[in-house]
Amino acid sequence: MKIFETVFSEQELTPVIEVLKNGQLGFGENVCKLEERFAHFSKSKYNTAVNSASAAAFIIYEFLKEEHGICDVYTTTLGFTSPAWAAHRVGHNVKFVDVGEDLLFDCEDYKNKRNNSNSKNKVVLMPVLYGGVSKIKRWDTYGDEIIVTDSAHCITPTIKSDYTFFSFHPYKPVCTSDGGMISTDHKKADEYFKSYRNFGRIQIKDSYDIIQSGFKFYMNNLNATIGLISLDKYKTTLDIRKKNYNFIKKNVMIENILLSHDQHSSYYFATVFCKNADDKMNKLNIARHYPMLHKTTFFNNGQKLVNCENLYNMFCNIPIHENLTQNDMEMIVELVNE
Repeated sequence: MKIFETVFSEQELTPVIEVLKNGQLGFGENVCKLEERFAHFSKSKYNTAVNSASAAAFIIYEFLKEEHGICDVYTTTLGFTSPAWAAHRVGHNVKFVDVGEDLLFDCEDYKNKRNNSNSKNKVVLMPVLYGGVSKIKRWDTYGDEIIVTDSAHCITPTIKSDYTFFSFHPYKPVCTSDGGMISTDHKKADEYFKSYRNFGRIQIKDSYDIIQSGFKFYMNNLNATIGLISLDKYKTTLDIRKKNYNFIKKNVMIENILLSHDQHSSYYFATVFCKNADDKMNKLNIARHYPMLHKTTFFNNGQKLVNCENLYNMFCNIPIHENLTQNDMEMIVELVNE
């Protein structure tokens, strides 16, 4: 069974063919169109298209370093490596936080860790909207933090955030061959992001000036075109993912705990707590999302995160994407219910 698959019809691919024919494969007008349209989903005033969510995180943490110096970045251990690595590589202090029963950022654990810290650095919280949820139900902060939300799984986050970054990886609810977005309401930050993604340049007549640090992080016109097509399909594919999730919710046995999605979730996958989770994922040919970062060789410093470690071998992430057949869904339920 194909767990992830992105399918476009021949008619849908017409704009891609036009871009290939006219040769506008670098930065182009569709990048700006994607940024404008994505504001409807992000609900942020400024949106900057980049070539990956990893690049988005790196740019954000570069900006925060220049604005606030070294920060203490609290983030969940249950997330992809590149955002935490970006914060670490720029020079910030990365501090891993445990997860709650919903596998999301545990604010109580964060507060305990912060209360026991003597650091005077600016504090950054980086929650992960795991599985596609749009918010964290028990979100409780001190109010003096900068919030950088990892919304790689969710296109329509509702959590209050200073900076949000998105992933348009082929497996995500909105896809390109590779790409991402930074969303914010801060104009100064947006100007920095847009210059940074283009080598730190600003245009001056037929030349340019370098006004800040930067790199080749912009999204190209071809990927932006694919992204626009994917946005057109989003409502339809979301309805199918919701339907698949509800099918699993209705048919898994009562002793299997299914984590819930909220009204604005992107329904990236369903998560079931069950016995022999690794065995079920092997049968479904899916990988675990993700290894616990604090247990990886690179990040391991002997830290213990009790709840995540206790839950880790019990949860199974179930595909609910729009290309699954009814037979696929019935097979998934049967494996979970074994």
